[in-house]
Amino acid sequence: MRAVPTGSLRRRLTDAAGAAIALVVAGSLTTCGIPADSQPQALARKDIPFDLLAPSTTIATPGAPGAREPVNVYLVGITGLVPVSRGVRAPATLPEALSALLAGPTDAEVANGLRTAISAQTSVSAGPVGFGVGTVDLGGAFGQVGGQEQILAVAQLVFTATSVPGIIKVQFTLAGRPVEVPAGDGTLTQGPLGRSDFPSLGR
Repeated sequence: MRAVPTGSLRRRLTDAAGAAIALVVAGSLTTCGIPADSQPQALARKDIPFDLLAPSTTIATPGAPGAREPVNVYLVGITGLVPVSRGVRAPATLPEALSALLAGPTDAEVANGLRTAISAQTSVSAGPVGFGVGTVDLGGAFGQVGGQEQILAVAQLVFTATSVPGIIKVQFTLAGRPVEVPAGDGTLTQGPLGRSDFPSLGR
Protein backbone atom coordinates (compact mmCIF):
# COMPACT_ATOMS: atom_id res chain seq x y z
CA MET A 1 0.00 0.00 0.00
CA ARG A 2 1.34 3.38 -1.01
CA ALA A 3 1.74 5.93 1.81
CA VAL A 4 -0.34 9.09 1.45
CA PRO A 5 1.57 12.30 2.17
CA THR A 6 0.48 13.91 5.40
CA GLY A 7 -0.47 17.23 3.76
CA SER A 8 -2.60 15.50 1.16
CA LEU A 9 -4.40 13.45 3.81
CA ARG A 10 -5.17 16.57 5.82
CA ARG A 11 -6.66 18.28 2.75
CA ARG A 12 -8.83 15.25 2.02
CA LEU A 13 -10.16 15.14 5.57
CA THR A 14 -10.89 18.87 5.46
CA ASP A 15 -12.71 18.55 2.15
CA ALA A 16 -14.75 15.62 3.45
CA ALA A 17 -15.71 17.49 6.62
CA GLY A 18 -16.75 20.55 4.63
CA ALA A 19 -18.93 18.42 2.38
CA ALA A 20 -20.59 16.79 5.39
CA ILE A 21 -21.35 20.19 6.95
CA ALA A 22 -22.82 21.44 3.69
CA LEU A 23 -25.11 18.40 3.55
CA VAL A 24 -26.28 18.94 7.13
CA VAL A 25 -27.01 22.65 6.53
CA ALA A 26 -28.86 21.87 3.33
CA GLY A 27 -30.90 19.21 5.11
CA SER A 28 -31.73 21.60 7.91
CA LEU A 29 -32.93 24.29 5.54
CA THR A 30 -35.07 21.80 3.69
CA THR A 31 -36.58 20.59 6.97
CA CYS A 32 -37.46 24.17 7.97
CA GLY A 33 -39.37 24.61 4.73
CA ILE A 34 -36.88 27.06 3.16
CA PRO A 35 -35.38 25.76 -0.08
CA ALA A 36 -31.59 25.64 -0.39
CA ASP A 37 -30.44 27.87 -3.22
CA SER A 38 -27.06 28.63 -4.64
CA GLN A 39 -27.62 32.36 -4.18
CA PRO A 40 -29.88 34.67 -2.12
CA GLN A 41 -33.47 34.93 -3.36
CA ALA A 42 -36.50 36.95 -2.29
CA LEU A 43 -39.06 34.96 -0.31
CA ALA A 44 -42.77 35.12 -0.91
CA ARG A 45 -44.81 36.40 2.04
CA LYS A 46 -46.40 32.97 2.51
CA ASP A 47 -42.96 31.38 2.91
CA ILE A 48 -41.73 33.67 5.73
CA PRO A 49 -41.91 31.62 8.97
CA PHE A 50 -42.66 32.37 12.59
CA ASP A 51 -45.12 35.23 11.98
CA LEU A 52 -42.29 37.64 11.28
CA LEU A 53 -44.70 39.85 9.34
CA ALA A 54 -47.11 40.23 12.27
CA PRO A 55 -47.30 43.79 13.66
CA SER A 56 -45.64 44.37 17.02
CA THR A 57 -47.96 44.35 20.04
CA THR A 58 -45.38 45.81 22.44
CA ILE A 59 -46.67 48.83 24.39
CA ALA A 60 -44.95 51.26 26.72
CA THR A 61 -44.92 50.16 30.34
CA PRO A 62 -46.94 52.56 32.52
CA GLY A 63 -45.22 54.06 35.51
CA ALA A 64 -41.87 54.32 33.75
CA PRO A 65 -39.11 56.06 35.75
CA GLY A 66 -39.68 59.81 35.73
CA ALA A 67 -43.31 59.58 34.60
CA ARG A 68 -45.62 62.19 36.16
CA GLU A 69 -49.35 62.79 36.22
CA PRO A 70 -51.60 65.61 37.47
CA VAL A 71 -53.48 65.60 40.77
CA ASN A 72 -55.70 68.31 42.24
CA VAL A 73 -54.85 69.94 45.55
CA TYR A 74 -57.31 72.33 47.15
CA LEU A 75 -56.52 75.84 48.31
CA VAL A 76 -58.71 78.41 50.04
CA GLY A 77 -60.33 80.99 47.81
CA ILE A 78 -62.76 83.84 48.50
CA THR A 79 -65.89 81.70 48.31
CA GLY A 80 -64.57 78.25 49.20
CA LEU A 81 -62.01 75.68 48.13
CA VAL A 82 -60.37 75.95 44.72
CA PRO A 83 -58.69 73.02 42.94
CA VAL A 84 -55.27 73.63 41.43
CA SER A 85 -53.27 71.07 39.48
CA ARG A 86 -49.94 69.70 40.61
CA GLY A 87 -47.67 67.24 38.80
CA VAL A 88 -46.69 64.25 40.95
CA ARG A 89 -44.90 60.97 40.33
CA ALA A 90 -47.10 58.43 38.60
CA PRO A 91 -49.19 56.77 39.75
CA ALA A 92 -50.71 59.48 41.96
CA THR A 93 -50.89 58.30 45.57
CA LEU A 94 -52.11 59.76 48.85
CA PRO A 95 -48.58 60.59 50.10
CA GLU A 96 -47.80 62.39 46.82
CA ALA A 97 -51.03 64.42 46.96
CA LEU A 98 -50.55 65.42 50.60
CA SER A 99 -46.97 66.44 49.98
CA ALA A 100 -48.06 68.65 47.09
CA LEU A 101 -50.76 70.25 49.29
CA LEU A 102 -48.36 71.00 52.15
CA ALA A 103 -46.03 72.78 49.71
CA GLY A 104 -48.64 75.55 49.68
CA PRO A 105 -49.66 77.94 46.92
CA THR A 106 -47.30 79.33 44.34
CA ASP A 107 -46.53 83.05 44.12
CA ALA A 108 -48.88 83.33 41.14
CA GLU A 109 -51.68 81.63 43.06
CA VAL A 110 -51.18 83.94 46.05
CA ALA A 111 -51.41 86.89 43.66
CA ASN A 112 -54.73 85.49 42.48
CA GLY A 113 -56.11 85.43 46.02
CA LEU A 114 -55.49 81.80 46.96
CA ARG A 115 -54.04 80.70 50.28
CA THR A 116 -53.87 77.70 52.60
CA ALA A 117 -55.31 77.30 56.10
CA ILE A 118 -52.70 74.64 56.91
CA SER A 119 -49.86 76.27 58.82
CA ALA A 120 -46.27 75.78 57.77
CA GLN A 121 -45.58 74.00 61.07
CA THR A 122 -48.22 71.35 60.39
CA SER A 123 -47.04 67.88 59.45
CA VAL A 124 -49.29 65.12 58.19
CA SER A 125 -48.53 61.63 56.96
CA ALA A 126 -50.51 59.18 54.88
CA GLY A 127 -51.65 55.93 56.43
CA PRO A 128 -53.26 52.89 54.81
CA VAL A 129 -56.06 53.05 52.26
CA GLY A 130 -58.84 50.48 52.35
CA PHE A 131 -62.44 50.21 51.16
CA GLY A 132 -62.31 53.73 49.75
CA VAL A 133 -61.08 55.31 52.99
CA GLY A 134 -57.64 56.91 53.20
CA THR A 135 -55.92 57.59 56.52
CA VAL A 136 -54.31 60.94 57.31
CA ASP A 137 -52.25 61.10 60.51
CA LEU A 138 -52.01 64.62 61.93
CA GLY A 139 -48.99 66.15 63.58
CA GLY A 140 -49.32 67.85 66.98
CA ALA A 141 -49.17 71.37 65.48
CA PHE A 142 -52.44 70.83 63.66
CA GLY A 143 -54.44 71.36 66.88
CA GLN A 144 -52.94 74.84 67.34
CA VAL A 145 -55.34 76.16 64.71
CA GLY A 146 -58.99 76.39 65.71
CA GLY A 147 -62.36 77.68 64.62
CA GLN A 148 -63.09 78.27 60.95
CA GLU A 149 -59.42 77.96 59.99
CA GLN A 150 -59.33 74.39 61.31
CA ILE A 151 -62.49 73.54 59.37
CA LEU A 152 -60.87 74.90 56.22
CA ALA A 153 -57.66 72.97 56.89
CA VAL A 154 -59.56 69.70 57.41
CA ALA A 155 -61.57 70.37 54.25
CA GLN A 156 -58.38 70.98 52.25
CA LEU A 157 -57.04 67.63 53.39
CA VAL A 158 -60.31 65.82 52.65
CA PHE A 159 -60.78 67.31 49.18
CA THR A 160 -57.12 66.77 48.22
CA ALA A 161 -57.07 63.19 49.49
CA THR A 162 -60.29 62.32 47.66
CA SER A 163 -58.83 63.60 44.40
CA VAL A 164 -56.64 60.47 44.46
CA PRO A 165 -58.33 57.61 42.57
CA GLY A 166 -59.94 55.07 44.89
CA ILE A 167 -60.34 57.38 47.90
CA ILE A 168 -63.81 58.74 48.76
CA LYS A 169 -63.43 59.47 52.48
CA VAL A 170 -60.67 60.30 54.97
CA GLN A 171 -60.08 58.93 58.46
CA PHE A 172 -58.06 61.31 60.62
CA THR A 173 -55.74 59.92 63.28
CA LEU A 174 -53.23 61.24 65.78
CA ALA A 175 -50.30 58.95 66.58
CA GLY A 176 -52.21 56.18 64.82
CA ARG A 177 -55.47 56.56 66.80
CA PRO A 178 -58.74 58.11 65.57
CA VAL A 179 -58.99 61.78 66.55
CA GLU A 180 -61.89 64.23 66.52
CA VAL A 181 -61.86 66.83 63.77
CA PRO A 182 -64.58 69.30 62.71
CA ALA A 183 -66.92 68.73 59.81
CA GLY A 184 -68.19 71.65 57.75
CA ASP A 185 -70.78 72.68 60.35
CA GLY A 186 -68.23 72.60 63.17
CA THR A 187 -69.44 69.29 64.59
CA LEU A 188 -66.57 67.17 65.93
CA THR A 189 -66.40 63.59 64.73
CA GLN A 190 -64.01 60.65 64.82
CA GLY A 191 -65.60 59.03 61.78
CA PRO A 192 -64.39 59.24 58.17
CA LEU A 193 -65.21 62.49 56.37
CA GLY A 194 -66.02 63.03 52.71
CA ARG A 195 -66.66 66.03 50.49
CA SER A 196 -70.37 65.93 51.30
CA ASP A 197 -69.49 66.82 54.91
CA PHE A 198 -68.37 70.27 53.69
CA PRO A 199 -71.26 71.29 51.42
CA SER A 200 -70.59 75.02 51.56
CA LEU A 201 -66.91 74.77 50.59
CA GLY A 202 -66.95 72.92 47.29
CA ARG A 203 -67.86 69.75 45.45
